[in-house]
Amino acid sequence: MVFSLFQIQNMNIKARINARKIVLSYLYQHCFFVNLIQQDKMITESLFIDYIFKTDKGMYDEEKEKLKTQIKTHITLYTIEDFKNFTDCFFDERLIEDIDFDYISKVGINFTKYIDEIQEKVDSYAQTFQYVQMDPLDQAIFLLGYTEWKELWTPKEVLLNEMIELAKRYSDEWAPKLLNGIMHKIVNQ
Repeated sequence: MVFSLFQIQNMNIKARINARKIVLSYLYQHCFFVNLIQQDKMITESLFIDYIFKTDKGMYDEEKEKLKTQIKTHITLYTIEDFKNFTDCFFDERLIEDIDFDYISKVGINFTKYIDEIQEKVDSYAQTFQYVQMDPLDQAIFLLGYTEWKELWTPKEVLLNEMIELAKRYSDEWAPKLLNGIMHKIVNQ
C-alpha cells in the first residue's frame, strides 16, 4: 500500500505526529528495558538504589529475580489497551482526536515482528558498532522507522525525513547522520 496524494492531503498530520511520538516513547521504554535486562550491572545498581545490598545474598537474589520478571512482563505486553493506558498516563494533554490510533495499532502493536530484522540490517550496514551497542533511543528510532515502512509503506523520503527530525530533536548530535546513512541503505536495498 503506497500513499496516494489524496490520502496524504486528507491525513491528519497533527494526529500522525502525535501518534509517532507516543509510539517512539513506548519503543524507547521497550529498548531501555531490554538493555536493562541484558546488563546485570544495571539491575544491581537499581537494587542498590532501593537499599537492597548484595551482602544480604538471599534477599538480593530474590529481589533481582523479581525485578527481572517485572521487566520481562512489561516488555511483552503490546496491545492497543497498553497504548491507550500509556497515552493516558504520559500524553494526557493531547485530545483523543489529535492522536492517530490507526497508526498506533499498526506500528505500535506490530513492532515486535521486526526487532530481529532491523537489528540484523543495522548490524550489516554499521561499520564500527552493533545495534545492541546503540543508545536505546536510537534503537527505538530505527525500530519505529522500519516498522512504519513495513506496516504502512510510508514513502521512503517522508520516512527518512521524519526519522531524522526525531533524531535531531531527541537524540545526540551524531544520530541524524547515522540514522540517515543506515536507514537510507535499508529502504533502498
